[in-house]
Amino acid sequence: MTTPFRRPALDARPTGAAAAGMGLLVAASLAHGQVRLSHHDAGVVVSGTGVVCATGTIQTSADNRWYRAFTLSDFGVLDDLEIHTVEFGVEFVVLVTLPEADITISLYQIPADSPPIAPRSPDSEFLSSTTITLRQPSLPSFEIVPVPISGVVGAGASRMDEVSAPDFRQLAGGEFGDFFQLGGAQPPAFPGFSVASDACGLSDPVGSDDLCAFGWPCDAIIMAEGRVVTACSADLDGDGELTLFDFLEFQQLFADGDARADFDGDGDLTLFDFLSFQSAFDSGCP
Repeated sequence: MTTPFRRPALDARPTGAAAAGMGLLVAASLAHGQVRLSHHDAGVVVSGTGVVCATGTIQTSADNRWYRAFTLSDFGVLDDLEIHTVEFGVEFVVLVTLPEADITISLYQIPADSPPIAPRSPDSEFLSSTTITLRQPSLPSFEIVPVPISGVVGAGASRMDEVSAPDFRQLAGGEFGDFFQLGGAQPPAFPGFSVASDACGLSDPVGSDDLCAFGWPCDAIIMAEGRVVTACSADLDGDGELTLFDFLEFQQLFADGDARADFDGDGDLTLFDFLSFQSAFDSGCP
């Protein structure tokens, strides 16, 4: 039996607080030039919001691919965006027979205002991918998982994130209850989410509008952090020129522990931020 869209039975699992409402766009300001793009205002995974293709009497997840698309301009990002982290919410993961499982995260650039599209589409440009390995006993149910990844999305385009899981039935040699699915918020956030699974006959992404219309779970928390690549990031005093006063402004921000001095985006203020600022300054303004 194939169940295209499934809410797993979870006993006494925490549900957390309700997250974002429909149509919410969140562009959180972080360090200098850093933003987090999200359709959720809280990174809280809620029980019963995830969607997954699973089969068998002992439900075992098949191949699954989850997508979210973000149009940069909707978040006030008008320049290139250099992604350095993708975060996704996990509702449920259990490894019964498998010692570990690989989850792959991929970045794509797609046209502005486009919903998630098939990666093989000519309108989809692959940027990068990375793989993480889940192992017993540290399995992240009801957690937000951050994954370092790099890629630059061009100004005026959309970013599409893909989180893909392999067919656990094939890896385990049967349907033994090995399971992985992403989790969402409640109520579902923004209609930029899609899911695909060859095992369930969905080779192309099916959007959240269709999922919600049929009463299926229709959300997944996928967010990203990155640095807006501005034309003149070293012009800290905003006068359109690079002068001694920009150096003085940087030194003051650094001394104050201001996140705007975090030029390398690692979350700490170190010598490398001085070097990154120096490099941006030497690059000049257009």
